[in-house]
Parts: sequence; C-alpha cells; structure tokens
Amino acid sequence: MPQPVEQMYAPLAAYLVAQAAAGVRRVTLSFGTLEGTLLPRSLPAAARAQRRWWHNGGRTAHAWHGWLRAGWRVAAVDLAAATVTFERGAAPV
Repeated sequence: MPQPVEQMYAPLAAYLVAQAAAGVRRVTLSFGTLEGTLLPRSLPAAARAQRRWWHNGGRTAHAWHGWLRAGWRVAAVDLAAATVTFERGAAPV
C-alpha cells in the first residue's frame, strides 16, 4: 500500500530541520542518498526526468512536506548527475 505523501517526505524534512539546527544553510544530496537513506521508497520517475518536479511551488504536496515547510528551497537540480541542492531560505527556482 502506498504511503501518504506526508509520510513519504517527512524524513527529508526532519533531516533538513536537523541541518538547519546545526547551522548548515546549503545541502546537496544525490537521488541515491534520498532513496537509500532518507526516504522510505524510491523517488517517482518524474523526479529523475523533470526539473519541474523539484520546483518550490507550495501547491505540491511533496514539496510542502519535503522541504518548504521545513524552511528550505530547492536551489539547483542536476538531472544528469542525479543531485538536488537545498538552501535554507533561498529564493525559489
């Protein structure tokens, strides 16, 4: 049974909150690290193929529960390298 979006992305939000508490303002993660360490299942195919999946729009549940609510924004996405960079309080992409 699929997990609700909030449960799927809550571990990422918790990680980012912990990074902020440690004074970190910028974090780059590989998609493999997200899938193998932080998230309970794989990213959707769109996350690997479409930059817009990572946009900072507040109307998408994965963005809200994954990083926006934690006070972070996606600063950069490199689909070829399969990495995403989050910045604390950065301007939306």
